[in-house]
Amino acid sequence: MDVVIGNPPWLNYNQTIDVMRSALEGRSKGVYGIWAGGKYATHQDVAGLFFARAAHLYLKYGGVIGMVLPYSALQAGQYSKWRTGNWKAANGQRTLGVDFTFKKAWDLERLEPNSFFPVPASVAFARRLDEAAKERPLAGEIERWEGSAGGENMRRVTASITDTSKGQLSPYGPRARQGATIVPRRLFFVNEVENPTLFPAGQTVTVRPRFGSQDKEPWNRLDYSAITDQTIEDAHLFDVHLGETVAPYATLNPLKALLPLKRNDLVIPSDPAGPGGIRLSGLERRMRDRWETVNQLWETNKARANRLNLLGQLDYMRKLSSQLDWQRAPGRRPVRVVYGSAGTPTASLIQDQTSIIESKLFWIACNSLLEARYLMAVINSDVLRDMVFPLMSKGQFGGRDLQKHLWKLPIPEFDRSNSLHMAIARAGAAAEKGAAGVLEELRAGPKKLTVALARSEIRNRLRSSREGKRVEELVAKLLNP
Repeated sequence: MDVVIGNPPWLNYNQTIDVMRSALEGRSKGVYGIWAGGKYATHQDVAGLFFARAAHLYLKYGGVIGMVLPYSALQAGQYSKWRTGNWKAANGQRTLGVDFTFKKAWDLERLEPNSFFPVPASVAFARRLDEAAKERPLAGEIERWEGSAGGENMRRVTASITDTSKGQLSPYGPRARQGATIVPRRLFFVNEVENPTLFPAGQTVTVRPRFGSQDKEPWNRLDYSAITDQTIEDAHLFDVHLGETVAPYATLNPLKALLPLKRNDLVIPSDPAGPGGIRLSGLERRMRDRWETVNQLWETNKARANRLNLLGQLDYMRKLSSQLDWQRAPGRRPVRVVYGSAGTPTASLIQDQTSIIESKLFWIACNSLLEARYLMAVINSDVLRDMVFPLMSKGQFGGRDLQKHLWKLPIPEFDRSNSLHMAIARAGAAAEKGAAGVLEELRAGPKKLTVALARSEIRNRLRSSREGKRVEELVAKLLNP
């Protein structure tokens, strides 16, 4: 055939029946050599094999093929061998080669609304080569479609492919830690209320569970009367920062959470035999009763497949313990920068060493305010946002995960002897001051201060301000030398 076009099935190998899965995997490995395997094994899908097989069976030499593929085909690790265009049998001999460069692939990820496929899409084109011609990989430039699908504002621009299989390029990758999994939130997060007694006990707070619109089933429909209007020792009350308290260069007031440890001790009194994994003697008297109550709620209502006790949930992968370790001995890195795990990259400075960071944020301990302001400037910049955006593929249920994808960019570690790094730190300090002014205006204004309003107003002011423009200019030099 001169031309083959199609929309192959987007189906993971592990979603097929056993006999078919073995046959498909065998062809992927033994005939075309496009199986990436390893950590990508569970992400391998049939679409790439379908593309290669159709080109092999039906295209004449010089014929062309174009197919609608998952967006991951352009950049993800499971497609890394497929993108080479050099498809080999198990013995190393080439089965066929293609030229991916005769027509730029289409990146459809930024079309909105992006709901015409279950996950964002792309279109890849290739020309079949004869045995003597050298393959040309899918790399370099692509054609990105932006705007409203079918709308007058839809445009096509040339962009670069970022291969996400190459791992982290920045030394900050290993230093970025995810915050603690403080869920179910209603078991831990509280609002302080007035104590109705005439002479309340000293060093205590009266609290009730904090209800939020994002609380999930079944926790949003349980009876919490047993832990409502409780008076608890305030040694167990911690400030917690999460996604809804972080704006560019600024933080809103932290939330409050009651945790099974004391502020002064900063040691979890763990005991595998204790209720929920806690040694009750390590808690104050009132907090012991509360912990036993919330632990019972957890054990009664957690998912059947969840084998974690309540402390195991709270300190999953030591995400709480690692913060306590740092708080006890921050050493040469006394301040922290936090950034959101999803959405537009947003970072702020946390100077309070006793605050806990929740799992919707990542945190990095910095050796100085200069380093922290350098990092804030880089992460909050539109330059970084545009570069990391293609790495933040959108899932079937929407939303974009940032996680550690930004560290796949060549963000160097701060060096105070580097004049560009120092200029970025100073620009970050100026932007931080500007953001603080915006936040102060918003707090005094007529509108209710929300994180969405704070983020929007700060970003809008910075983009038009001298300090904001300076950040963009300097970060562009850093990331696009």
